[in-house]
Amino acid sequence: MSIINGYKGVMDLDLSLVPKEYIKVTIDQHYKDIIEYKKYQNTLKPQHRYENTIERINNDIEKANNITNERRKKEQNRRYELSLRRQITYENY
Repeated sequence: MSIINGYKGVMDLDLSLVPKEYIKVTIDQHYKDIIEYKKYQNTLKPQHRYENTIERINNDIEKANNITNERRKKEQNRRYELSLRRQITYENY
């Protein structure tokens, strides 16, 4: 066990460089930090919370990337089909 998952704005905890005698304390503190983070987020206006700012932006970027990738695939397939048609036409002469 070398990585403990974070929560939204709290980074994952990498235990690979933590001395063994501090692992339990470090994990406990990590979970306390997550609890405090959740409390803090609840004090914010909804439009200022992580899920409505950073997370929303990341989701929008992911959707845009998916659309772009899909367009690239379609264009690549279209070019492949044109190339294939040209090759078949050329071979028939």
